Amino acid sequence: MGRMLGAFASEELDRPDLNKCPDCGCFFAEDCCPLCGKLCPEEMRAGNRKAVKHKKRKNTGSGRVTFIEWYHSWWFIALMMLFFPLVGIILFVTSPYKKSIKITIGIIAVIYMILSTIGIGNIIGKVTSLWDKPVDTSMSRAEYIIACETVTPEDFYRSAAAYEDKFVTMTLMVSGKITDMDGYYADEKYTTYYICRDASGGEFEIMIRDCVQDTAQNFVAGDVITVWGEGAGNCDIYDMEYVMHSAPCVYVAYVERK
Repeated sequence: MGRMLGAFASEELDRPDLNKCPDCGCFFAEDCCPLCGKLCPEEMRAGNRKAVKHKKRKNTGSGRVTFIEWYHSWWFIALMMLFFPLVGIILFVTSPYKKSIKITIGIIAVIYMILSTIGIGNIIGKVTSLWDKPVDTSMSRAEYIIACETVTPEDFYRSAAAYEDKFVTMTLMVSGKITDMDGYYADEKYTTYYICRDASGGEFEIMIRDCVQDTAQNFVAGDVITVWGEGAGNCDIYDMEYVMHSAPCVYVAYVERK
Protein backbone atom coordinates (compact mmCIF):
# COMPACT_ATOMS: atom_id res chain seq x y z
CA MET A 1 0.00 0.00 0.00
CA GLY A 2 1.28 3.42 -0.83
CA ARG A 3 2.23 6.03 1.71
CA MET A 4 -0.97 8.07 1.28
CA LEU A 5 -3.03 5.11 2.49
CA GLY A 6 -0.55 3.93 5.10
CA ALA A 7 -0.32 4.60 8.85
CA PHE A 8 1.35 7.77 10.12
CA ALA A 9 3.15 8.27 13.38
CA SER A 10 1.80 11.81 13.87
CA GLU A 11 -1.43 13.67 13.19
CA GLU A 12 0.20 16.37 11.11
CA LEU A 13 -1.13 14.61 7.94
CA ASP A 14 -4.82 13.80 7.62
CA ARG A 15 -7.16 12.54 4.89
CA PRO A 16 -10.66 13.80 5.72
CA ASP A 17 -11.93 12.16 2.52
CA LEU A 18 -10.93 8.66 3.76
CA ASN A 19 -11.89 6.40 6.64
CA LYS A 20 -9.44 5.89 9.49
CA CYS A 21 -8.72 2.78 11.52
CA PRO A 22 -8.84 3.54 15.30
CA ASP A 23 -6.27 0.80 16.01
CA CYS A 24 -3.50 1.16 13.44
CA GLY A 25 -4.22 4.74 12.27
CA CYS A 26 -4.39 3.70 8.64
CA PHE A 27 -6.42 5.68 6.09
CA PHE A 28 -8.50 3.70 3.60
CA ALA A 29 -11.49 4.05 1.23
CA GLU A 30 -13.15 0.68 1.95
CA ASP A 31 -15.34 -0.24 4.93
CA CYS A 32 -12.67 -2.39 6.55
CA CYS A 33 -9.07 -1.61 7.40
CA PRO A 34 -6.74 -3.25 4.86
CA LEU A 35 -4.12 -3.90 7.58
CA CYS A 36 -6.05 -5.36 10.50
CA GLY A 37 -9.39 -6.11 8.78
CA LYS A 38 -11.39 -4.24 11.46
CA LEU A 39 -14.65 -2.63 10.40
CA CYS A 40 -14.38 1.15 10.51
CA PRO A 41 -16.74 2.57 13.16
CA GLU A 42 -19.11 5.39 12.24
CA GLU A 43 -17.26 8.07 14.23
CA MET A 44 -14.02 7.31 12.32
CA ARG A 45 -15.52 7.40 8.83
CA ALA A 46 -14.85 10.19 6.34
CA GLY A 47 -16.94 13.24 7.12
CA ASN A 48 -17.69 12.12 10.70
CA ARG A 49 -14.23 12.59 12.25
CA LYS A 50 -13.31 15.77 14.07
CA ALA A 51 -10.87 17.95 12.24
CA VAL A 52 -7.27 17.56 13.35
CA LYS A 53 -5.84 20.70 15.01
CA HIS A 54 -2.40 21.41 13.67
CA LYS A 55 0.17 22.86 16.06
CA LYS A 56 1.72 26.12 14.93
CA ARG A 57 5.39 25.82 14.26
CA LYS A 58 7.57 28.35 16.03
CA ASN A 59 9.81 30.41 13.86
CA THR A 60 13.27 29.78 15.27
CA GLY A 61 15.03 32.03 12.79
CA SER A 62 16.14 32.03 9.23
CA GLY A 63 18.74 29.36 9.87
CA ARG A 64 21.54 31.66 8.87
CA VAL A 65 24.45 32.34 11.23
CA THR A 66 24.93 36.04 11.95
CA PHE A 67 28.38 37.17 13.04
CA ILE A 68 28.38 40.15 15.45
CA GLU A 69 31.37 42.37 16.02
CA TRP A 70 32.87 42.15 19.51
CA TYR A 71 31.92 45.76 20.31
CA HIS A 72 28.28 44.92 19.59
CA SER A 73 28.31 41.93 21.98
CA TRP A 74 25.94 42.01 24.92
CA TRP A 75 28.70 41.88 27.52
CA PHE A 76 30.59 44.84 26.01
CA ILE A 77 27.47 46.99 25.58
CA ALA A 78 26.45 46.21 29.19
CA LEU A 79 29.86 47.36 30.45
CA MET A 80 29.62 50.55 28.44
CA MET A 81 26.08 51.17 29.74
CA LEU A 82 27.40 50.83 33.29
CA PHE A 83 30.54 52.97 33.06
CA PHE A 84 30.01 55.07 29.90
CA PRO A 85 26.23 55.19 29.29
CA LEU A 86 26.44 57.47 26.23
CA VAL A 87 28.92 55.15 24.47
CA GLY A 88 26.76 52.16 25.39
CA ILE A 89 23.67 53.77 23.87
CA ILE A 90 25.49 54.55 20.62
CA LEU A 91 26.80 51.00 20.33
CA PHE A 92 23.38 49.56 21.06
CA VAL A 93 21.59 51.76 18.51
CA THR A 94 24.06 50.76 15.78
CA SER A 95 23.92 47.05 16.71
CA PRO A 96 22.03 44.49 14.57
CA TYR A 97 19.51 43.64 17.31
CA LYS A 98 15.73 43.97 16.92
CA LYS A 99 14.24 47.45 16.98
CA SER A 100 11.87 46.65 19.87
CA ILE A 101 14.78 45.51 22.04
CA LYS A 102 16.74 48.63 21.17
CA ILE A 103 13.87 50.90 22.19
CA THR A 104 13.34 49.10 25.52
CA ILE A 105 17.01 49.04 26.52
CA GLY A 106 17.46 52.60 25.26
CA ILE A 107 14.72 53.88 27.57
CA ILE A 108 16.23 52.03 30.53
CA ALA A 109 19.68 53.46 29.74
CA VAL A 110 18.35 57.03 29.54
CA ILE A 111 16.59 56.64 32.90
CA TYR A 112 19.82 55.29 34.39
CA MET A 113 21.75 58.29 33.05
CA ILE A 114 19.26 60.70 34.57
CA LEU A 115 19.33 58.98 37.95
CA SER A 116 23.11 58.76 38.00
CA THR A 117 23.45 62.44 37.03
CA ILE A 118 20.97 63.83 39.54
CA GLY A 119 21.81 61.32 42.25
CA ILE A 120 19.55 58.49 43.36
CA GLY A 121 20.02 59.41 47.02
CA ASN A 122 19.03 62.99 46.34
CA ILE A 123 15.88 61.90 44.52
CA ILE A 124 14.90 59.54 47.33
CA GLY A 125 15.54 62.30 49.84
CA LYS A 126 13.32 64.74 47.97
CA VAL A 127 10.52 62.18 47.67
CA THR A 128 10.63 61.10 51.32
CA SER A 129 10.77 64.71 52.47
CA LEU A 130 7.26 65.18 51.11
CA TRP A 131 5.81 63.10 53.93
CA ASP A 132 8.69 62.84 56.40
CA LYS A 133 8.26 65.96 58.55
CA PRO A 134 10.80 66.52 61.36
CA VAL A 135 8.08 67.77 63.72
CA ASP A 136 4.36 67.10 64.12
CA THR A 137 2.40 69.79 62.26
CA SER A 138 -1.08 68.43 62.97
CA MET A 139 -1.44 70.25 66.32
CA SER A 140 -1.83 73.91 67.13
CA ARG A 141 0.85 75.74 69.12
CA ALA A 142 -1.17 75.49 72.34
CA GLU A 143 -1.82 71.77 71.86
CA TYR A 144 1.83 71.13 71.03
CA ILE A 145 3.13 72.94 74.12
CA ILE A 146 0.69 71.09 76.39
CA ALA A 147 1.84 67.74 74.92
CA CYS A 148 5.50 68.45 75.79
CA GLU A 149 7.06 66.96 78.92
CA THR A 150 9.42 69.17 80.90
CA VAL A 151 12.85 67.57 81.21
CA THR A 152 16.21 68.80 82.40
CA PRO A 153 19.12 69.04 79.96
CA GLU A 154 20.97 66.47 82.07
CA ASP A 155 18.12 63.95 81.89
CA PHE A 156 17.80 64.42 78.15
CA TYR A 157 21.56 64.17 77.63
CA ARG A 158 21.87 60.95 79.64
CA SER A 159 18.75 59.29 78.20
CA ALA A 160 18.50 60.67 74.65
CA ALA A 161 17.32 57.36 73.21
CA ALA A 162 14.49 57.13 75.76
CA TYR A 163 13.16 60.54 74.67
CA GLU A 164 13.34 59.83 70.95
CA ASP A 165 10.08 60.79 69.15
CA LYS A 166 8.67 62.14 72.42
CA PHE A 167 7.48 65.72 72.99
CA VAL A 168 9.87 67.54 75.33
CA THR A 169 10.53 71.06 76.57
CA MET A 170 13.59 72.51 78.32
CA THR A 171 15.47 75.75 78.85
CA LEU A 172 18.93 76.04 77.25
CA MET A 173 21.71 78.51 76.60
CA VAL A 174 23.00 78.85 73.02
CA SER A 175 26.76 78.42 72.64
CA GLY A 176 27.18 78.02 68.87
CA LYS A 177 25.57 77.61 65.44
CA ILE A 178 26.03 74.88 62.82
CA THR A 179 25.01 74.96 59.16
CA ASP A 180 24.40 71.39 58.01
CA MET A 181 26.76 70.35 55.18
CA ASP A 182 24.21 67.90 53.75
CA GLY A 183 22.09 70.78 52.50
CA TYR A 184 25.04 71.95 50.38
CA TYR A 185 25.29 68.68 48.46
CA ALA A 186 21.52 68.35 48.09
CA ASP A 187 21.35 71.91 46.67
CA GLU A 188 18.64 72.77 49.15
CA LYS A 189 18.11 75.34 51.87
CA TYR A 190 20.68 74.76 54.59
CA THR A 191 19.47 73.21 57.83
CA THR A 192 20.46 75.15 60.93
CA TYR A 193 21.47 73.54 64.21
CA TYR A 194 22.42 75.23 67.46
CA ILE A 195 24.78 73.86 70.09
CA CYS A 196 23.29 74.51 73.52
CA ARG A 197 24.11 73.86 77.15
CA ASP A 198 22.22 73.82 80.41
CA ALA A 199 21.14 77.42 81.14
CA SER A 200 21.89 76.88 84.83
CA GLY A 201 25.56 76.29 84.06
CA GLY A 202 25.73 72.53 83.43
CA GLU A 203 28.17 71.04 80.92
CA PHE A 204 25.63 68.83 79.18
CA GLU A 205 25.81 69.70 75.47
CA ILE A 206 22.61 69.37 73.46
CA MET A 207 21.99 70.10 69.81
CA ILE A 208 18.71 71.55 68.53
CA ARG A 209 17.47 71.61 64.94
CA ASP A 210 15.60 74.68 63.78
CA CYS A 211 12.17 73.42 62.63
CA VAL A 212 10.32 76.38 64.11
CA GLN A 213 6.72 76.65 62.96
CA ASP A 214 6.50 80.34 63.87
CA THR A 215 8.86 83.02 62.61
CA ALA A 216 12.40 81.63 62.65
CA GLN A 217 14.95 83.45 64.80
CA ASN A 218 18.71 83.73 64.54
CA PHE A 219 20.22 82.99 67.93
CA VAL A 220 23.68 84.00 69.08
CA ALA A 221 25.93 82.65 71.79
CA GLY A 222 24.60 83.54 75.22
CA ASP A 223 20.90 83.57 74.29
CA VAL A 224 18.72 81.72 76.80
CA ILE A 225 15.83 79.95 75.07
CA THR A 226 12.97 77.66 75.98
CA VAL A 227 12.29 75.05 73.32
CA TRP A 228 9.38 72.75 72.60
CA GLY A 229 10.11 69.90 70.25
CA GLU A 230 10.63 66.19 69.67
CA GLY A 231 13.58 64.08 70.70
CA ALA A 232 15.70 62.81 67.81
CA GLY A 233 18.21 60.65 69.69
CA ASN A 234 21.92 61.18 69.06
CA CYS A 235 22.67 63.03 65.80
CA ASP A 236 25.89 63.37 63.79
CA ILE A 237 26.06 66.67 61.88
CA TYR A 238 28.83 67.92 59.55
CA ASP A 239 29.35 71.66 59.33
CA MET A 240 30.52 73.62 56.27
CA GLU A 241 34.14 72.75 57.06
CA TYR A 242 33.14 69.09 57.21
CA VAL A 243 33.76 68.83 60.95
CA MET A 244 31.43 66.36 62.63
CA HIS A 245 29.39 67.39 65.67
CA SER A 246 27.69 64.63 67.66
CA ALA A 247 25.23 65.22 70.48
CA PRO A 248 21.69 64.38 71.66
CA CYS A 249 19.30 66.35 69.48
CA VAL A 250 15.88 67.98 69.70
CA TYR A 251 13.85 68.93 66.64
CA VAL A 252 12.38 72.26 67.76
CA ALA A 253 8.87 73.24 66.66
CA TYR A 254 8.43 76.27 68.90
CA VAL A 255 10.88 78.46 70.78
CA GLU A 256 10.92 81.53 73.03
CA ARG A 257 13.93 83.68 73.87
CA LYS A 258 14.16 85.08 77.39
